[in-house]
Amino acid sequence: MDKIGILTQPLTSEEIEWKVIASKNGQTTLAPYIDARAVMSRLDRAFGAFGWQVRYTPAQVGSEHGVIAGIAVRDPETGEWVEKQDGSGASDMEPFKGGISGALKRAATAWGIGRELYSYPRVIVEGEHRFVPYKVLDRLKNLPKAVAEGKSLPEVIRLTAEGESARKAS
Repeated sequence: MDKIGILTQPLTSEEIEWKVIASKNGQTTLAPYIDARAVMSRLDRAFGAFGWQVRYTPAQVGSEHGVIAGIAVRDPETGEWVEKQDGSGASDMEPFKGGISGALKRAATAWGIGRELYSYPRVIVEGEHRFVPYKVLDRLKNLPKAVAEGKSLPEVIRLTAEGESARKAS
């Protein structure tokens, strides 16, 4: 497999984190995210430890602070460095570290790593939860494989906290 193929290969369930993005009106919405360590592992597999680098630059727009991450890879044919960038604001938890991690993951998407996450179904869990219920996580383990295989998936997946399919609220 070529280097770009390694980067753009669909993510596995081990490379994905599910996070609560909203919890209100009796339901919790989840979204898949790539883990920063998975980004680094993909880059290592594709280019080796000395074939890529990341640079972080502080950014400020108005009163909002953030970080720009630039991921540069060495072109195997020319030896030149090619960089793609993206940025992120500070996160709610661990603002500094979260901003750096977010910027790295967004820059990785510019290289094609985890880009398919944008096509995942929206996942809604009955009830308001601060954390993703364990049984829901267990149920979602097969979703990356289904996405990678191009299976037809619903636009929204509704689950109970026990990981069972839930009926649409009327």
